[in-house]
Amino acid sequence: MFTMLRLSLLCSLWVLLPVDGFVHAPFTSPCDKRLHILASSTPEQAALERTVSQLERLRLRSPRDESTGDPDVERLVVEYLQQAANTLKQELKSRDLPTRGRKPDLARRLAEYEIQRKTGRVPASARAAETISEWAPAKGDGEESSEPLKAFSGIPLSKAAGTALGNANFKNPSPIQSAAIPRLVNGESMIIHAQTGSGKTLAYLLPITEQLWREHDSETEDGYGMILLPTRELAAQVAGIAAVLAPPGTVRMVSYPSNLMSDGVKERGELENGGRLDAEGRSTPRLFIGSAKSIMGSLYGNGKMPAPPTTKPEAKYLLQKTRWIVLDEVDRLLDANRGKSSSSSKKKHEKPAAIVTSAVARLSYGRVQVISASATVGRGLKRELSRILGLSPKEWPSVVRGNDTMQEEEFRSSKSSGHLGRAVTIPETVKNYVVAVDTSSVGKLLTSAFYVLRSLNKDKSRRILLVLTKGSGISIQNTIGALKHFGCQPDPKSLLDVLEADGTDKLIEVHRQVSGATGVGEAGERVQDEGYLLVTGEDTIRGLHLDGLDVVVVVGRAHGPDEYTHIAGRTGRAGRAGKVINVVSERHASAVKAWEKMLNSEFYQIAVDDVALL
Repeated sequence: MFTMLRLSLLCSLWVLLPVDGFVHAPFTSPCDKRLHILASSTPEQAALERTVSQLERLRLRSPRDESTGDPDVERLVVEYLQQAANTLKQELKSRDLPTRGRKPDLARRLAEYEIQRKTGRVPASARAAETISEWAPAKGDGEESSEPLKAFSGIPLSKAAGTALGNANFKNPSPIQSAAIPRLVNGESMIIHAQTGSGKTLAYLLPITEQLWREHDSETEDGYGMILLPTRELAAQVAGIAAVLAPPGTVRMVSYPSNLMSDGVKERGELENGGRLDAEGRSTPRLFIGSAKSIMGSLYGNGKMPAPPTTKPEAKYLLQKTRWIVLDEVDRLLDANRGKSSSSSKKKHEKPAAIVTSAVARLSYGRVQVISASATVGRGLKRELSRILGLSPKEWPSVVRGNDTMQEEEFRSSKSSGHLGRAVTIPETVKNYVVAVDTSSVGKLLTSAFYVLRSLNKDKSRRILLVLTKGSGISIQNTIGALKHFGCQPDPKSLLDVLEADGTDKLIEVHRQVSGATGVGEAGERVQDEGYLLVTGEDTIRGLHLDGLDVVVVVGRAHGPDEYTHIAGRTGRAGRAGKVINVVSERHASAVKAWEKMLNSEFYQIAVDDVALL
């Protein structure tokens, strides 16, 4: 009887007192909130406080609360929600809009499009700013729309490439693009050596896609191209850019071993730049993009298949007719240390990229144009590339860098000073910091990383990438679980889980959303209050572009200065400012500081409490 009376009293209190009427203490962490509840004077107050807190959290975390504040949009959304989802999809399809998503997403997408079409203004929502710019770029008051480019780095552009580069505000080529593109157009094989974020991908893609357009227009299509990459995720990023630049239907992403000479799988796009990909009338794929393992498995099988997906005559024909082969992140695709362990009794297996490249060079009788690209190129890598191509040890392709004269002077000056420098280093816009922990235990490193993240992201608007090194011995799932236990915000997610998707087209679409790109360059304006926290390992971050990444937090010491160059290059891209914070033990802190001369970058050692000042 007493229990029922207490519950009725609690319910009456809940009805009489609104949620906003309670005055909450400024909790700094979930632990403080629990302590406050336990310190309440009565069980009824504690129960009521818990209920209020849970309701408030549910309200704040509601993923479907996407109100734009625009009454016209909200009115249309309510009307569209009364229709069937299939009807909304048909309406979206008739307007050439994306049809993926749940019913509320479809209704809002259609409402935002209708408002913009009728009034000419963009609805005030982050979703509209990210989505509408892809299929109907709006003209602001007093702003001129970007004109398509007629030429870039001295070569004439097709309508698709000119429109894409114009929309992305690519006015002038970067130094590496100016140095590489004219020579690539002339058919020269080379190693593109430039820092991360300098435009290497566009430098090797544009000459290939423009040649495909010329042959497509003249109906003299002949030959194929292959782009080999270390990971499936990076392949999706490059394929998303190539699908914008190349003729319709000529790009195929190879996400798993498949028959490369079949016409069954092709990319589908929803672009309005002259490179639209439709289901009808698409030509045979001519540019294959995928991980080296997937492409090798497509040609030769993976040992588990009864036969290779591509028949032997077709595979031989494809290899003979390959005119371009690109090795992006070549230092990951090839074994640069292969020659150093010749005395070892253990025989090394050839890497997939070495097998495919060697076969292409042999069967094409050396007529193939070999393009390699990376931010870290050493003498061992050049010798390995020469071996694969069947050349003498000193006949490797020429190395091309942007601002070559200036870099050679810096290289010679560092050599004369007694320390061998690097021709390509970390961008000057990136600041490097070291937070030393008094022990190298997993628990201490994770706890310190949490305090760093909490200090960095008090306003929840920063975009942060947490990189776990091999030496840290910490798994991604354990890290995400620990950060969630600590109450870390924003909600930590695995980078690979965010990029994972079913099907080639979906994977490319998700990659465009994460990278903030519609294919080339970045999205227009960044939404200031939209932050994220992504967690990944040291091996999977190579080459990936994350839009507007503010800070990279590295837990544990990177495998070496070369690997650190690639990690730090995820931020500070295209001249933007960025920060890299290394959370390491005191012993490793001195080792990281010793990289200063090699990387030509200063590492500032700070305490955890000082991170909030950055």
